[in-house]
Amino acid sequence: MSESQEAAVEPRDKGTALLVTLAMAQFMVVLDFTIVNVALPSIQHDMHVATTTLQWLVSAYAVTFGGFLLLGGRLADVFGPARLYRIGLCIFVLASISGGLAVEPKLLLASRAVQGLGASLLAPAGLSLLVTSWTGEQERSHALGVYGAVASAGFAAGAVLGGLLVEVTWRLVFFVNVPVGAVLLVMSWHLLPADPPRRSGRLDVPGALMATAGVALLVLGVTLVGDTLRPTQPAIAVAAAAILLGAFVVRERRTTAPLLDLKLLEDRGILGANECLLAFGACNAAAVLLMTLYLQEGRGFSPLVTGLCIIPQAVGAFSLAGPASKLVPALGPRRALALGMSLGLLALAGAALSVWTGTLAGLLVALFVFGVSARIVQVASALAGTRGPVAARSEGSASAVLTASRQVGSALGVAVASAVLVTVHAPEPHRTTVAMLVAACFALVGLVTTKVVPSGPGHPVAARLEHAFHRHAGGMP
Repeated sequence: MSESQEAAVEPRDKGTALLVTLAMAQFMVVLDFTIVNVALPSIQHDMHVATTTLQWLVSAYAVTFGGFLLLGGRLADVFGPARLYRIGLCIFVLASISGGLAVEPKLLLASRAVQGLGASLLAPAGLSLLVTSWTGEQERSHALGVYGAVASAGFAAGAVLGGLLVEVTWRLVFFVNVPVGAVLLVMSWHLLPADPPRRSGRLDVPGALMATAGVALLVLGVTLVGDTLRPTQPAIAVAAAAILLGAFVVRERRTTAPLLDLKLLEDRGILGANECLLAFGACNAAAVLLMTLYLQEGRGFSPLVTGLCIIPQAVGAFSLAGPASKLVPALGPRRALALGMSLGLLALAGAALSVWTGTLAGLLVALFVFGVSARIVQVASALAGTRGPVAARSEGSASAVLTASRQVGSALGVAVASAVLVTVHAPEPHRTTVAMLVAACFALVGLVTTKVVPSGPGHPVAARLEHAFHRHAGGMP
C-alpha cells in the first residue's frame, strides 16, 4: 500500500472510530432510561422504599436532564463541545458509581439527579461534535443516521441488559456505565477534535436553575398528592413551582442571552409539537413504569423476562423507521401527529384491558402498537417543531426544546402514575389498569393539542426527517 493510500485510510478509520464513540455515548444516555426501570422492583424490595419515592429514580433523571439541557448546549458553544463532552461523561460515570454504591434511598436519588445533569452536558456536546466533524451533506446525513440507529438500540438493549444484570444485583445497572464511560473517555482524548478558542457570552445559569427547580417542585406536588391526605403540602409545592416557572418566563423575556427564545413558542407548529411531545413523553414514561412494576409484582416475572416483554415496543418503533419518513410528509405534520396520538391512545386502552383480563398476548400487541405510534409522533413532532422561518433562525434551540419537553413530560407522567398506584386501593391488576387509563388520558390530551398545529403539507425533504428525529429525541422510541 502506498503512502497516499495509507493516509487516505487513516482519516477514514479515525472518522469511523469517532462516530462510534459519539454514538455509544448517546447509547449510554438512552440505555439508562430502560435499564433502571427494569431494576425498580428490585431496588424497592432491597431498600424498602415507597412507590412515590421510587418514581423519583426516573423523575430525578428526567428533570435534571430536561432542565439543564438548554444550558448544556450553551455551555458547549462557549467552552467548546469536546471539553463539555468530557466533563459530562465524567459527571455521568461518577454519578453511576455513587448510585451503585448507595446504601440508602436519598443518595441513590441524588445520584440519579446528577446522572441527568451529566447527560444534559454530554448529549448536546456529542451532537455538536457530530455535526461539526462531518461538514458534507451526504457524510453528515450518514453519520446522523448511524448515530440515531445506535442510540435507538439503547432502548431495547436497556430492557434486556437490565434484566440480565438485575438477576445478579440491581447495583450492576449503575456499575455497567463505568467501564463503558472509562473507554469513551480514553477514546475522547485520541479522537475528539480540538476545541475552538473560547467564545465570550453570558450564561443564564439562574434561568436554568429556575426552570429545573420549577419542574421538580411541580413533580413533587403531584407526588405528594399520592403520598399524603393533606392538600396543603401539594398545593404549596405546585404554587412554588408556578412562581418559579413564571419567573423563568419573565427572565427569558428580559435577559440579553436567554436560554429559551420564547418567540419559538409563538409559532403554532412549534408550540403544538412541544405540547404533543410533552403529552407523549408523559404517557410513554408512565406506561414503561407501570409495565415494569406489573410484570414483576403482578405476574411474578423475573427481571429478564420483564425486559424481554418490553422489547415489542422497540420493535414497533424500528419496524416503522423507514416508512415513517415517507408517511409523515404524505400526511402532513398535523394529521401525522393526530394519527400517532390516536394509535397511542388505542394502545394504552388495549394495554389497560389486557392487564384487567390478564391477557399477556394482548399486552405485547399493545406495546408493539405503542412503539409504532411513538415513531410517528417523534418524526412528526420533529417536522412540526423544527420547520418554518422562526425555527430556521434557531434550529438548535428548537430541537433542544423538543427534547426538554419530552423529558419534562416523562417526569410528570411517572409522578402521576405513581400517585395513582398509591391512592387506588385495589388488587395489583386493578390498580395498574386504572393507572394505565390515566396514562391514556395524557395521550388524549396530546391528541387534542394536535389542533394547535397548522394544517399543511409536509417537509419537502422527507429523507431528513429521521435525522431531525434523532437530533432532538436521542433515538428513544
